Amino acid sequence: MLSNLLFICFLFSSLIFTAHSYNNKCLRHQETMLLQLKQELIFDSYFSTKLVRWNESGECCKWHGVECDASGYVVSLQLDGEAISGGIGNSSSLFGFKYLQKLNLAYNVFRQKTIPKGIGNLTCLTHLNLSYAGFVGQVPSEVSLLTKLASLDISDDYFRNTLSLEHPNSEMLVQNLTELRELYLDGVNMTSFHERESWGNIISSHLPNLTTLSLVHCSLHGPLPKSFWQLHSLSILQLDGNNLSAVALDDLFTNFPSLTTLTLSECSLKGSIPSTLANLTKLIHVNLAYNLLTGSLPSTLFAKQTDLIHVDLSRNSLTGSLHSTLFANLTKLIHVDLSYNSFTGSLPFDNLTKLIHVDLSYNSLTGSLSPTIFEGLSNLVHLDLSNNSFYGNIPRSLSALPSLLELDLSSNQFNGTVQLGD
Repeated sequence: MLSNLLFICFLFSSLIFTAHSYNNKCLRHQETMLLQLKQELIFDSYFSTKLVRWNESGECCKWHGVECDASGYVVSLQLDGEAISGGIGNSSSLFGFKYLQKLNLAYNVFRQKTIPKGIGNLTCLTHLNLSYAGFVGQVPSEVSLLTKLASLDISDDYFRNTLSLEHPNSEMLVQNLTELRELYLDGVNMTSFHERESWGNIISSHLPNLTTLSLVHCSLHGPLPKSFWQLHSLSILQLDGNNLSAVALDDLFTNFPSLTTLTLSECSLKGSIPSTLANLTKLIHVNLAYNLLTGSLPSTLFAKQTDLIHVDLSRNSLTGSLHSTLFANLTKLIHVDLSYNSFTGSLPFDNLTKLIHVDLSYNSLTGSLSPTIFEGLSNLVHLDLSNNSFYGNIPRSLSALPSLLELDLSSNQFNGTVQLGD
């Protein structure tokens, strides 16, 4: 039976078109199932923008959140943020959509309900998103039957840890999901101490082609095996809130040349930031905040990362002068946070006109604020230079910034009068 269903998935996968691109004819029995699903689900019509509007037209393939293939079969249900509560029974009409490839139930309020085992009937699924939806308890083994999955997201709020992987454990979950390219398990409780220590080997052994791995606040620890460094296709790596004190940053920067997003905040990382960070030329977002990093930043650290838009190195023990060339090539930079370190020198910005958020508070920066340094920063919303040693007058150009909403210059050594813009 399973092999037949998988064959059907393959047969229909080449016929997929979105309802918005083609005037697909709605199949009557598909419409009936959708209306039955709407009746089964408990949702708040005040907050709903999709379910509440179903049946407004006769073409169910044009309903909000619904996409069909060229034959009129439902292949995608995007029901995220619909204020759905209660639960979904294993006999729900949802599990009758046998050609369904994408299911998104994220950001709902299922109120302490478990993920339904009926999910295993949707064997054509390639994308499953159940994140932050209020599900609790053990992740059902039926998820491991979805062997066509390319993307799986069952993330949960890490401070609740209400979803767990015990039976199946993480290895049992992923060993059949060899087609996975994106895996998000943020906040999922891995109950096995062994798995929390050997997670790197589990991931690299079964999912060698991952492009996205997000395991934020999963209580992971231990050194990473050599096999983990073979995940050369990784583009997004998010491991915040785990104990990675045994991990060498140089290994991360050397072995993952395709990284666009790297977030390792609250990971107990030690030592200096190696110059090999410059090898990550595709980097767009980097967050190494709340660690134990020391040393200075090489002046060429970001020289090759011209697409970088977000840098957060706050709450470390970094020292040294911020070179004027440090951010010189980052013309797309919109967010920089270097607060709560021990940097010295003057403001390291010049002609970064796309900046929106700048926080350099709680450092040892000094010097006067040049009137020209803020010119052209028409997008700047947040600027915090507090608790440094800046001196001199506050330039009028600062008060003339059109988008500025939050400004903190307290605990410095400014003098004179505040010059307000015209």
